[in-house]
Amino acid sequence: MFDLVHESFAKHGDRLFLEETGGVLIVPEAFLKKKTQKKRQFLFSKGQRVLKVVKQIVFGEIKQKDLEIRREDLSALVPQLQRPASFSLTRDLPNEAVLLTEKTTVTLKNIAISVKLFFVLLEKTKITVCEKFSITEHARNEDCIREHGMMEETPFCLVRNVAVSPLALENIERMPKNSVGCSLRRFDLSDTGLINILPKLRIHEDSEVEMLSLSASEEAHVAGILAKDKSLSARRVKSMWLKEYAVGVVTKMSHEDCGVEYLTLHASRKEHVAGILKQDQPICVGRVNNMLIKEYAVGVVTKMSHEDCEVGNLTLHASRKAHVAAVLEQDQPFCIGRVERMWLWDCAASILPKLVIHKDSKVGWLYLSAAKEEHVAVAPKKDQTFCVERVKNMVLRNYAVSIFPKLRTHRDSVVESLELSADREENVAAVLAQEKTSCVWRVKRMTISNYAVCVITKMTFHKDNIMVEFVLRGKPECFSRILKEGDGSIGLGRIRRGGFDVPERIRRKLGYDLVGRARNRRFVGENGRRRSRRRMGETDEEEITTSDGETSWMDDEEESDEEEITASDG
Repeated sequence: MFDLVHESFAKHGDRLFLEETGGVLIVPEAFLKKKTQKKRQFLFSKGQRVLKVVKQIVFGEIKQKDLEIRREDLSALVPQLQRPASFSLTRDLPNEAVLLTEKTTVTLKNIAISVKLFFVLLEKTKITVCEKFSITEHARNEDCIREHGMMEETPFCLVRNVAVSPLALENIERMPKNSVGCSLRRFDLSDTGLINILPKLRIHEDSEVEMLSLSASEEAHVAGILAKDKSLSARRVKSMWLKEYAVGVVTKMSHEDCGVEYLTLHASRKEHVAGILKQDQPICVGRVNNMLIKEYAVGVVTKMSHEDCEVGNLTLHASRKAHVAAVLEQDQPFCIGRVERMWLWDCAASILPKLVIHKDSKVGWLYLSAAKEEHVAVAPKKDQTFCVERVKNMVLRNYAVSIFPKLRTHRDSVVESLELSADREENVAAVLAQEKTSCVWRVKRMTISNYAVCVITKMTFHKDNIMVEFVLRGKPECFSRILKEGDGSIGLGRIRRGGFDVPERIRRKLGYDLVGRARNRRFVGENGRRRSRRRMGETDEEEITTSDGETSWMDDEEESDEEEITASDG
């Protein structure tokens, strides 16, 4: 038999909350029983008589008829109900049925209500939020009204993607800041004006928001937030994902004393970030372990404050030139603050000349990858070069390898490792077409893979260059360009013995000196007796094996273990 409970969206004691077209109906569960009892008995007895013949069909019709009777009774009852101009929602609800409409001002004070009841009231009535009010997780079979503070520490998820009425937006606008207490585990709002409620929430101090996700395809969805001064705190937020117009929310956040694990900014259209790019005030993102910026949102990096910005991993991804136009239009390079590791994908690799690393920062890893030639077409052309300072490790993939000849580092800088890799021969065609070679200065370790191995034909190494490790790897066809060179024509300089890993068949094309330490080397003295060099108190020596197989010795005083190598244009 149809039960009125199934029609309700929330309950409190024996009172049921039903969402009606004209508002919110609060009705005792037993209110309609007497009115419909006779009709229900008649229909049930009828069902019993024919149950053996068409049990399922008739019983379904009975349930449907019972539902219609209930709804008819409710519809007839609604016009007769009291519609108060004001209503104070408490745990002690009236015994008679009450209809709360858009003209009813509902006061929320000193109570905690379920999030589902809160949003229905937000849509259907005028609400006034006073002190000591909070929202909690909704439970179908539990009371939807509790004492304030009873359930505030229990985290719940707030996930909605539905449009809201103008009345709901008016209610949100009237709410005082930080007036709605809650404990959130996840806050996920998409394409809804409910996003504007975010500054009104007072998140419990012991609560950690695992995910704050906002997506706004219309500016109106975040207009309430963007119209205010800094009104949001990122404190206790672990991960943050802002998409489309919601990217602008980052400008309204206070990041003082906070550390965000993941921050993602993604804008698929230029107008989504137009407001941010027009403002003069820098954006402070505070301490972020991992930051991902995609498409048109890449332009936001030009507005980031370099003084208070500390990013562990910064990833910029732009698949089209238009995505980085706002960055390339900058007349002067700009500082991006303290960044430990940086990944630039596709067209984002072309903005490298515009980036300046903070003077107190050292980039552990710089990774550049470009899948198409046009991704790096806007990089410096011809003889233009740019300096990459304070970078310890660099990786260049595919078409990004063509940027390598334009890189230079400070004369006193040391690059720990340099990796070049190209999956296709056309990835390095631009480098091989150049007549001028690029000079490799102070790099400790160099690994070149696949078709990028041919780039060494366009490199010259500084005479003081000593590499700890030099590796060439790839399929046989990748070395075809090298095999066309003359024997010993590709000079590599000096390489530590044991760190030289090159296919045997191309070694004759390379000119190099293998440097290895020869400690405790024994030799025959003038008197014919074998003696140890170390016992004689003499300096250890370096054994040098050249590419032509000759071996010589050099005192330690002639070279320093601290010597490394760096890339520049010479």
